[in-house]
Amino acid sequence: MSITKVEINPTVNKISHYDVVTLNKRKPLWIALSNLFLDTELQDYDLIHIAETMRESDYSLDDINAILMLEVLPVCIGNMCVLPGGIWTGFDKDELVKSILSAKPPNRFKRWLHNRSFSLIKDDWESVTERFNEFSK
Repeated sequence: MSITKVEINPTVNKISHYDVVTLNKRKPLWIALSNLFLDTELQDYDLIHIAETMRESDYSLDDINAILMLEVLPVCIGNMCVLPGGIWTGFDKDELVKSILSAKPPNRFKRWLHNRSFSLIKDDWESVTERFNEFSK
């Protein structure tokens, strides 16, 4: 399955008031998806780990696409644009969660920019979704 564009649905981004169960379900997914934005080449075991975490979350691929684009990408994409280089060993988990929870919903321009920025992780995301689909069979 090839994904060329992830559509952003701004009505899905309701992250400020999670109940404890939802928050505990989201955190491992946020942490795994943040690895797509590290300043390093992801290895096969990294992609498998992300796909396994996605599968364990019990979210649909559509829901995970929305979580990626609306919650993780806005917070993590800047890491790929830092010179001389961004974080490559992994985001601080507590800071990542705090940043996601405190992020403002993107306006129209930022949604457009995030859609364009998706190209930076597109190949890795396609590899992850292929593995996710294999696990889901």
